Amino acid sequence: MEKRDYQKEFCCLIDRYAYRYSRWQIWNDFLYLSAAALANVFPIPEREEREKQYLSVIGRYTAEEQKIFPEMLTIVTLALDENPEQDFLGSLYHRLELQQEQKGQFFTPYDISRFMAEIQFAGGSEKEELERNGYISVNDPACGAGAMLIAFANAAKRNGLNYQKQVLFVAQDIDHTAAMMCYIQLSLLGCPAVVIIGDTLVKPMFHPDNEVWYTPFYHLNRWRFSQHSGPEETAEVPRKMEGSGMPEEMDKEIRLPENMEFVEGMDGQFTFSLKKVS
Repeated sequence: MEKRDYQKEFCCLIDRYAYRYSRWQIWNDFLYLSAAALANVFPIPEREEREKQYLSVIGRYTAEEQKIFPEMLTIVTLALDENPEQDFLGSLYHRLELQQEQKGQFFTPYDISRFMAEIQFAGGSEKEELERNGYISVNDPACGAGAMLIAFANAAKRNGLNYQKQVLFVAQDIDHTAAMMCYIQLSLLGCPAVVIIGDTLVKPMFHPDNEVWYTPFYHLNRWRFSQHSGPEETAEVPRKMEGSGMPEEMDKEIRLPENMEFVEGMDGQFTFSLKKVS
């Protein structure tokens, strides 16, 4: 069977309406719509505001045009499900030549990210942190599309860690587009992550001016990382998941995108997956 070229499929979708909208606009609208859909899985304080923004963005397109956005997210989900060892959106960003809109912004190639991630496990210090805190943390203050953190998640897995429960990912970037790319990819890969939009040097971490996005798997495991919650992280965790944080214990307040579900793989890792059509 011929291997699918997910990037080519995505490019074909975005070019379907490039005559009417710029690639840059479609790309950024796709990022926000996807990020908001994933973030609003949980009853967070920002849900209503993000829902309003979601409707404002999607309302710019006709009913027929709106269909491409879930198709795009489907492609990204399938690509990362087939091969989690990649920075799919970062690579696609360059294939679409969108870096020209950002004055030549380039993301670190995934191979380099993978090498740097493996170095972090060379000394075995993560075992001490794991014993001390019950988890280890990793912070990328200039996360871009998230290649470094994706590589760290995969390196953790190769080193016997369940990154969905034992690693807290913290990402920050001054660029909104990059941060949304990072958020989507970490969410789809099941990383418990805090993604912060703001200047790391001037306004690091939970500065009042920063915008903070928590991945669904962060909420599932928030009780493990409670000391890292920011001032805006006040939503109650549904009681059913306080004990284990496993996806099968979600209650009715949690809403996944209509075509998605949580699926457990053979390795015990959970990921977002597309529902099978019978």
